[in-house]
Amino acid sequence: MSEQRKHLHPLSSIFLLGSALRQIALPLGAMLFFGRDANNWEAWAALPVLGVGAWTVLRARFFHYEVGESELLVREGVIDRAQKHIPFTRIQGVSQRRILLHRLLGVTEVRIESAAGGKPEAVMKVLSLPAAAELEALLRDKKCAAPATLSGPTAAPASSVLHALPASEILRLGLVSNRGMIMVGVAFGLVMQNDTLRFNFGKLVRPLVRWTGRLMQTQVESGNAWILAAGAALGLLGMLLLLRLLSVLLAFFRYHGFTLARDGERLLAQQGLLTVVRNGARLPRLQRWELEETWLHRRFGRCRLAVSVAGSRHGQEHAHGASPDTGFEELAPIATPAQAQALLRVCIPALDWDRLNWRALHPATVKRRLFGQARWVVPALLACALADAFYAWPLPWPALVAIAALLALAMLWHARAWARFGAIAETGDVLLYRSGVWTRRTIVVVGARLQNLRLYSSPLDRSLGIVHLQADTQGGSRNHRALDVPCLGRGAADTLRASLWQRIQGAV
Repeated sequence: MSEQRKHLHPLSSIFLLGSALRQIALPLGAMLFFGRDANNWEAWAALPVLGVGAWTVLRARFFHYEVGESELLVREGVIDRAQKHIPFTRIQGVSQRRILLHRLLGVTEVRIESAAGGKPEAVMKVLSLPAAAELEALLRDKKCAAPATLSGPTAAPASSVLHALPASEILRLGLVSNRGMIMVGVAFGLVMQNDTLRFNFGKLVRPLVRWTGRLMQTQVESGNAWILAAGAALGLLGMLLLLRLLSVLLAFFRYHGFTLARDGERLLAQQGLLTVVRNGARLPRLQRWELEETWLHRRFGRCRLAVSVAGSRHGQEHAHGASPDTGFEELAPIATPAQAQALLRVCIPALDWDRLNWRALHPATVKRRLFGQARWVVPALLACALADAFYAWPLPWPALVAIAALLALAMLWHARAWARFGAIAETGDVLLYRSGVWTRRTIVVVGARLQNLRLYSSPLDRSLGIVHLQADTQGGSRNHRALDVPCLGRGAADTLRASLWQRIQGAV
């Protein structure tokens, strides 16, 4: 016998209306802007808003759910009605997302995640906090893994905390990240796509550019080149400081109150300042771990530990906005290497980092890296040489030769550094692969959780006697492999593939 039928919160229509208005914001704005001279334009503009409002009220009214003995039943739709049967065995977790308005009104958005990954099986927008807690308790009673109840607007799950970020760590996270530069780039792209914004931006920047040009000309004519260089350096330094400040602010908005906790076989994460997101994943569903260390990370003695859950799109770009994602993507946005290794041992008890025996890649790795870099650099240098020869560029041949020599030395250094750090290691059922120079990454996968294997080699690879070993986990794609180990000798690649295939077969 199923539980009593449950409906959404009475305020659900407000949030559904907000989502719908965002979809019609562009045509509605065009109507308001271009239709101001028409008679009764206000009434015409109000018609779509009234229609959307009535539709959202009906959608909220017709949405309801029931918790049965073995499944969660969700019914939705006004004209075309859908009925979803979600078995408890398929439900992997319940996540919550609460923006500032949610917290002020005492409601939350609930998402039911299934083993298929990707799009949630059901999105309940919105439920009251007691109703959300009751739903999670019912799912737990039905032996469905779900987070602990939320006792308050920002309460952390009642379980053992594995990792937390104090304000000092969030400050370091903002300093080592490039989110400020990415957000500036996104804003610049949006401005360039809009004629009005582009015109106003030009009016604002044009006088500054003219003033800077006159100042530079005056300093050059006066022979004060050192003042010009110092001013340029100070301007660049100020821009970098502003970008870092923006990165720090975004980090506080996104990761304020970050906690990672363990509740049985589930890992639960909560984060966010204005928008609070709480999500989780079962330990058996974790497929791939990535330990990332940028150059700035290493200066601070820190790293980042990301994770991919079965069914998720682990290759998608990491979000860089102020609001956290609802997906479970990070075990530690920033941590010391010892903390990251401890978290990895929680996920993979058989992993003993201190006893890893790293094996270098094939000796032809340096040549392969040089050929890969030369295919981009050599054509660019040839184009510059042709332009200098036929179009009289103000670049003398000695300078061009010096630039080519410096690039060749830089490429050689980079290839050797990459080959020196690149390596693989095996311990039990765990395979690790590390690579990188400025940004170093260590990929960790469990052989039994891989889905397929692939050996790949280009004509250049075959001439050097090397192959690539590629592997995917559940939900992987051709564009974003879970594991891609280049520069393996043919014999080593065949041995490793056979070993991994035995583990995959044993897990079936």
